[in-house]
Amino acid sequence: MNTYIPRELTEKILIKLPVKSLVSFKCVRKEWNNLISDPEFAERHFKYGQRAETLMITTPDVNHFKSINPIKSLHDESSYQSLSLSFLGHRHPKPCVQIKGSCRGFLLLESCRTLYLWNPSTGQNKMIQWSSNVSFITRGDSLLFCHGLGYDPRTKDYVVVVISFAEYDSPSHMECFSVKENAWIHIQLAADLHYKSCKFWTGRNNLTGTFFNNALHWFVYNYEAYMHVVLAFDLVGRTFSEIHVPNEFEYKMYCQPHALNVVGESLCLCVTREMGQVEASIQIWELKQYTDHTSWTKTNTLIINDIWFGLFLPICNAENGCIVGSDPAGVLVKWNQDGEVEEQRSFDYIRDGYQVTAYRETLFTI
Repeated sequence: MNTYIPRELTEKILIKLPVKSLVSFKCVRKEWNNLISDPEFAERHFKYGQRAETLMITTPDVNHFKSINPIKSLHDESSYQSLSLSFLGHRHPKPCVQIKGSCRGFLLLESCRTLYLWNPSTGQNKMIQWSSNVSFITRGDSLLFCHGLGYDPRTKDYVVVVISFAEYDSPSHMECFSVKENAWIHIQLAADLHYKSCKFWTGRNNLTGTFFNNALHWFVYNYEAYMHVVLAFDLVGRTFSEIHVPNEFEYKMYCQPHALNVVGESLCLCVTREMGQVEASIQIWELKQYTDHTSWTKTNTLIINDIWFGLFLPICNAENGCIVGSDPAGVLVKWNQDGEVEEQRSFDYIRDGYQVTAYRETLFTI
């Protein structure tokens, strides 16, 4: 018997399901395929559906990444899924794939001097050739090279942002790639940017922007003001601003801010207390009110005494209240709600080029 189910009821049911299920359900009925493929449904699913994040980890095999469900045990092999990168079509004898950004379910990848947008949940991807104005850039020690992937809700456009400038004397240069226009656009800066990178986390000058509140953010050092700041670029207004961090970080050498991230629903700064103090730990400071720079509040302290292999970056909050993080040496760590280490797993065999980033599974297309 063919039972009719109203579209409104069907949507209420489907909107609660994970993306992987919805992708497979597109083959069940034509009506379901039309609904799930509707961009407006994708927006509603992103707003009202499951908000759990997934981790993406690089592997020695440049043709595959691994996705990880952070809710399950780090040692549960069923939580790891191998995802093909065959769309990269490598022709270089020793290709390297780096994650350069994450936004609304899409990852920004760079391989063989070419950029790619990729939605791991749907498999959709797009190749982006570097702009001729930035492709020549050599990213040496004297050059700050910021990049990131964001979204402009006004124009409903994904935007790749690239900012380059040699520290101190050289002029700044900025370009944005509009996915909708399929073109690089030069952004005329009103003044040169006076920043240099903070190398606490990666040891590199390359800075990946953190997308939050319609803006990309980078943790940098303002060498004219002699202070650390969060540099924000608003993708709607195409304007820069600074978010000040607590003054105490500038004077306590044992307390070093080293990374910026979005944990849960807030912009967060990760601060490492060095060895030799009472205990080695990571403090997570949350910007409670985005427009109030005095609202930084310490919300979590994660103990790292027994796992001191490097600087750990908390990456995401699991739905069970745990926090999962990573260090540059190939170690994943899960902390419980009390900030104690619950479990850890080493990926020493993929230490070279090891990266972990969080993304949310979505139905969005480009």
